[in-house]
Amino acid sequence: MDNEKIFVEEELIWPNCGASQFHLVKGKTAQVLPGHIGLRYKSLKGLKERLVAMDSTESYKKCFTSCKITKDSTGKEFIKIQDRYGNIFHCREGPEKGTELRQPILSSSQTEAFGDIAIKYGMKESECRGIDYIELNCPIGTSAKIASFYDAVFDATTSVVENSGQSVALVAFGAVDNNGRASQYLIFRESSSEIPEYNGLHMAVYVGQSQRDFEQAFRNAEMAGIIWVNPRFSDKVETLDEARSLLQFRFKDIVDLKSGEPIFYLEHEIRSVEHESWPGKK
Repeated sequence: MDNEKIFVEEELIWPNCGASQFHLVKGKTAQVLPGHIGLRYKSLKGLKERLVAMDSTESYKKCFTSCKITKDSTGKEFIKIQDRYGNIFHCREGPEKGTELRQPILSSSQTEAFGDIAIKYGMKESECRGIDYIELNCPIGTSAKIASFYDAVFDATTSVVENSGQSVALVAFGAVDNNGRASQYLIFRESSSEIPEYNGLHMAVYVGQSQRDFEQAFRNAEMAGIIWVNPRFSDKVETLDEARSLLQFRFKDIVDLKSGEPIFYLEHEIRSVEHESWPGKK
């Protein structure tokens, strides 16, 4: 849990894992991701122990409806967890990436500032080292178009592969190692199942290595006609000057570059590495 940003009045908490962060807000309807989230752990030992302990409690106190230890197509073990709302997480052990990037976390010793919350949730460090990837189901025939969109607008490293008989677009984030593997991925897997109506899910992404890279991303997004203002938030960015001032902008529509028609909806909060929340900021 974040040690500086617990918004009790807004009923919002920010759980941190490595350089990544979830925004969890209380509402009447839960947001369910149409796919799953891959989490990377230094070790699964602690998670397994907590799941076993939680499994013996009353069902209404559980934060998940099911969990199981299984193996992926490469034979590597992972834990599949489904929360009480239907969101699915795949938890794997793996080497640490981007160790220079960290979000602050709530310590168990911070009882003076946070009271029982520190005792209950405080830790010396987060066992979860970050979000490895987010995998989203997308309509048949759109994965290549989605890859082209991220390539053209954000100069992202992308690829389209066949996996289990499905076309999958891989959008790389962060550093790419000598083996061609990125720090994180946004994955779009074509599915014949009905894609749920967009429910307001959003993610924040830091682009490039400089303010110049950020401004070029804004120009590209503006050229694609996708700059968008979310009325829920106070940041209203429609021009480059406004983006420079707030160091961020938003878009929601992933579009077919040839027709300009939306093919997928996912709000992106695009931020400069000069933004105050950048986890790599010294």
